[in-house]
Amino acid sequence: MSQQDKVSIRPQVTMLSVLKHIEYQTWFALAEFIDNAIDSYLKNEKAIKDIEGENFKLEVKVEINEPENRITIRDNAGGISKVDYPRAFRAAEVPPDNSGLSEFGMGMKSAACWFADNWCVTTTALGEDNVKKVVFDMQRIFEDKLEELDVETKPCDKKHHYTIVELFNVNRIPKRKGVGKVKDHLRSIYREFIRRGVLKLTLNGEELTFNDPKILNVPKHDDPNSKPILWRKEINFDIEEGLSVHGFVAIREKASTAEAGFALFRRGRVIEGSFDEGFRPDFIFGAPNSYRYQRVFGELHLDGFSVNFTKKGIQWDENLDIFLRLLKDDISSKDFPLLQQAEQYRVRATVVEYKAAVKALDETVNDFEKKAPQAVADVVNSVSKVAEPEQEELTKTEQTLHREFDLRFNKTDWKVSIELSYDPSLTELIEVGDSFIKEKINNSSVRQIGIRLSLTHPFMVEFAGADTNKIEPILRIAAAFGLSEIIAKDSYKNQGEVRRNFNELIANLSK
Repeated sequence: MSQQDKVSIRPQVTMLSVLKHIEYQTWFALAEFIDNAIDSYLKNEKAIKDIEGENFKLEVKVEINEPENRITIRDNAGGISKVDYPRAFRAAEVPPDNSGLSEFGMGMKSAACWFADNWCVTTTALGEDNVKKVVFDMQRIFEDKLEELDVETKPCDKKHHYTIVELFNVNRIPKRKGVGKVKDHLRSIYREFIRRGVLKLTLNGEELTFNDPKILNVPKHDDPNSKPILWRKEINFDIEEGLSVHGFVAIREKASTAEAGFALFRRGRVIEGSFDEGFRPDFIFGAPNSYRYQRVFGELHLDGFSVNFTKKGIQWDENLDIFLRLLKDDISSKDFPLLQQAEQYRVRATVVEYKAAVKALDETVNDFEKKAPQAVADVVNSVSKVAEPEQEELTKTEQTLHREFDLRFNKTDWKVSIELSYDPSLTELIEVGDSFIKEKINNSSVRQIGIRLSLTHPFMVEFAGADTNKIEPILRIAAAFGLSEIIAKDSYKNQGEVRRNFNELIANLSK
């Protein structure tokens, strides 16, 4: 093994010291290495396919080794050529061709320094007969104020082409569930290259693929008997000379608080809105508990726009308001009222959902019949009684299930009515009131309680769906909550505040 002369890491070593403090997220930092691989491949695609054949595919392999605290990124792109090598390791050295994903001359250096103080790069370029390796020890570089590093070389076949980045003693290594989130963001960020067959991206041996959400295909909300419409709108408009937008906006078949929203692309790569961080401006999506907030999604490619050097955000300047107004006009027209459809359309409960709800309701009522008398008696005996406040007016709904059960305590007979509602117009998760009593009785000796749980509330949609095992515990909470409010009427003047605060909190936590 021989030593190549040196490689410069100027302009200033002190600049490298601040890179570890950049505001990155793990997936954005890893994306810098993947960007470099894609950029290298696309700029050398013809030369690579001349050697490897037309079926060649770019492969980027990310390995996160938590036990050894090491991250490795391998690719079979064009490698770092002899001509580019001096520039590749100098911070802020803009490449001659910055029309692709590598445009600032910062990505590899900033991401590597953010992850670790010790890292190395091994590479060989297409048509060159040696492998080059340079090792970064950031502590030594800072202490000795080094501006050049030794490069190790060894011979290789001219047909070889790859780059390997190894990060050691990683400061911010993803752990367990964190690795899954990194996968979800990366598959989202690079969905376009994956779809086109340009990129095979793997993380810890798992090939990352992207599954497009199903699009709503139903009649207009105000004409349910009309022909079904696929609720997807193609987008194509100019903002000003040199700035344009194209893509699509659609309505998800299945609502998702986490995964709705826009993904903003630039040069084929998601800049904003990957996975569960969808771009959802209030001007279009409204309040977080609205139906369009959970249903509207889209992919919008922004041509001519700039990004910041970490590629985490679009540089809008004064164009954001213009963009949002033009987009909203496009998706809320009379001819194709997509936003209105997203807000007004209501999904009917399926047979599976209905059966799941019935089962959960039956099991909850059976359990409460056994346990509620003693539980309620214990609570009532611990509080003092005051005057009962007036009952507020409550919304009457359709699409409901009812069950009742009886209990007795303090020498009083109680009849508890529980209602499950599929009415999508409801805004509160839990309500208590006389309107939920299915059959009122004219017997002053029997006290009646009505409790309603909304199955279409965003919280229920997100966390329960049609799963009986998930519906039942929430239903038990609702029933217990309703009973506790009725008991509170005998001890607290403003007992309704308990329920109102609970509904507000659960709505906020479901965003």
